[in-house]
Amino acid sequence: MKSRRLVLVVSAALAIALVCPLVATTVEHQNNAPANVIVNFGDPAIQVGTANQVVVPDDVTVLKGGSVIFVVHGPGHGIAIYPVSRNTTRDDITAQLCAHDAVTQECLDPTFANGDRTIRDGQNNAIIVTGTNPPIARVDDPARRLLATSTQIDGVPGVFLTGTTATAAGTQLQFQFTKTGRYLVVCMNRNHMLSNWMFGFVTVHGDDEQN
Repeated sequence: MKSRRLVLVVSAALAIALVCPLVATTVEHQNNAPANVIVNFGDPAIQVGTANQVVVPDDVTVLKGGSVIFVVHGPGHGIAIYPVSRNTTRDDITAQLCAHDAVTQECLDPTFANGDRTIRDGQNNAIIVTGTNPPIARVDDPARRLLATSTQIDGVPGVFLTGTTATAAGTQLQFQFTKTGRYLVVCMNRNHMLSNWMFGFVTVHGDDEQN
């Protein structure tokens, strides 16, 4: 009887030892996420051209309730944010955009950005349906987006910071993420997003997130 109890105690201890590192790792990963992050929307060193059509860094993590401050560099940009599945990768999105020349990295189809495109996430859910240009001049799907800055802010808590405006160089936009998950951030300029791959991700961690 004693040996049986010993086996049960050892088995239980091993089970706890196996589970605890996983829990600790998850909590540590969440706790290491910063409360606020700065993302450059456009390259601050290059104010014009294709090289400016980037998001740097293009994948950031923030705690639930924290904010991302987007610092906008260069002309013609607009910020839109869409929820996507957690398994969505950069390759998932670029596979649906204009193919690039291997040497020049330029879009191979100059008319690509004007076509009707459906952008899907890693679960194959439709995230953005662009329609054609004309009549839709921007990458903007109001049915799914959280924020669109080139035309409106709606009731979402996105605010231009003190001393900046919607048209000034170095405009800063602060957006608070109140729900855990993964979010796709795109430039609303059709050519910037669809032809030149101007997008990034924000992952929001919190104690209520689903594994």
